[in-house]
Amino acid sequence: MTMEKTHNTGVIFDLDGTLWNSVREVAIAWNDTFQKYGVGVSLTPDMMRITMGRTVPEIGEAMPVLRDIEPGRRAEILNACCDEENRRLNLYGGDLYDGVTDVLAELDKSYDLFIVSNCEDGYIESFTNYHRTAKFFRDTECIGRTGLNKAGNIRLIIERNGLEKAVYVGDTERDMRSALDAGVPFIHAAYGFGSGFDSKLRVRSFRELPEIIKKVFEV
Repeated sequence: MTMEKTHNTGVIFDLDGTLWNSVREVAIAWNDTFQKYGVGVSLTPDMMRITMGRTVPEIGEAMPVLRDIEPGRRAEILNACCDEENRRLNLYGGDLYDGVTDVLAELDKSYDLFIVSNCEDGYIESFTNYHRTAKFFRDTECIGRTGLNKAGNIRLIIERNGLEKAVYVGDTERDMRSALDAGVPFIHAAYGFGSGFDSKLRVRSFRELPEIIKKVFEV
């Protein structure tokens, strides 16, 4: 039996490693941009994988090929990379994890759904546009729009939408710490990019979420 939907209980999702895996298309976009700017490196999807969940400035500091470039030039290249990845993802999308569309439709019957990501502006929209998932999400937020860290954006979503109860679903230890800093329970998407940390709540498939979310809110 489906619960009657209330508008003060929310499920907030991370994006990369939780709802989709976009590393293949992102690597192509960044390589095309690097070639345009004469940056002598070719990124593989595995190399991009380790950047997922980081902010763009952090990625710039982490990549040796970019770290030694003058800061203004580096920022220009990174901005161009983000523009190209958004363009490409709007055209080709990423790989949705198994059950995402079906489970979002099921959860949307009982809860308000949201996305909070450490991405730049336009990246969440590339996900919702290509995969036609915008109808499921009441609100979204990212560091590229607000300048806030993930915990700050989780709190902003909660306050802006009048949520009395919320849970955050993400795949990394950083996601877990952000949820705890924001004062909400955390569910580890253990099928994603993050590993090697302990979380009280975890799922190994996106299809397991409805049951564990129900238990979280019952408690």
